[in-house]
Amino acid sequence: MLRFVGNLWTLTGHPAPTEEWRIERKITEIATAGFHAATGAIDPVAVRCARDSGLDFIGWFWALDRDSIEGGVAQCAELGITRVTTFLGHHDTPAEEALALAIELEATARAAGIHCATETHRNTATETPEKNAALLAGFRRHFGSEMPVTWDFSHYALVKHLMPDEYMTRLLTEPDNVCAAELFHFRPFNGQHAQVPVYHAGELTPEARCFLNFVHEVMQRWRDAPGNTSRDMWVCPEMGPVAAGYALSHQPEPWAETCALIPLLRQAWDDRDAIGRTP
Repeated sequence: MLRFVGNLWTLTGHPAPTEEWRIERKITEIATAGFHAATGAIDPVAVRCARDSGLDFIGWFWALDRDSIEGGVAQCAELGITRVTTFLGHHDTPAEEALALAIELEATARAAGIHCATETHRNTATETPEKNAALLAGFRRHFGSEMPVTWDFSHYALVKHLMPDEYMTRLLTEPDNVCAAELFHFRPFNGQHAQVPVYHAGELTPEARCFLNFVHEVMQRWRDAPGNTSRDMWVCPEMGPVAAGYALSHQPEPWAETCALIPLLRQAWDDRDAIGRTP
């Protein structure tokens, strides 16, 4: 089943920097918009508000050393969080150290019964496809299984400056890991921008259409993978705020664009022939 995750980060500075909603309002809006979960930094108030609104809560934390790993996992366990995204190391973390962190993270998370998935993300040890591939290979050698990953393909498309006809061949170089994953951040991108508008003047943008073509193929491959018939795919239709440098000041408002992605992603999931059509 497809599950939608609303990112509290998207609501940074919303509806205006001087009038930003309180956490309670943000969670209420996420629930009202039809999401199944909220995601954000691990915070007891956010977790409580999410559950009061009937939402699951998926946390995130930086995994930089043993202390941060143990502390992050312990906090998740204390709050009853069962899924969490982690940012592993920094851009200059050596490969051997990154693998040791990933092994430490997985062992600690397994012992606590928590799904800790490392996001493919800028300024981390997974910031390039090559770094991530080495990490996944080392993890397989150690555990004999796929490393839990939160896939965000936008960073890799930008790093490699990909054209749309390269998305499938250059971004799906780890198909087994993608099909084993539970968490995905689907932010519309192209090879020059980590975030592109979904709509312009009421029409789906060509860039978003190319992105949806790719998402459709990812979803259908994931659905066809053995063992996924009874699993949930947790999808975050993520649009970054202006304050984080993802949205530009003249582009459509990020939260409205996020909500507009829900029916498009649902169509990509439900319709095996859908190729980025507007519902």
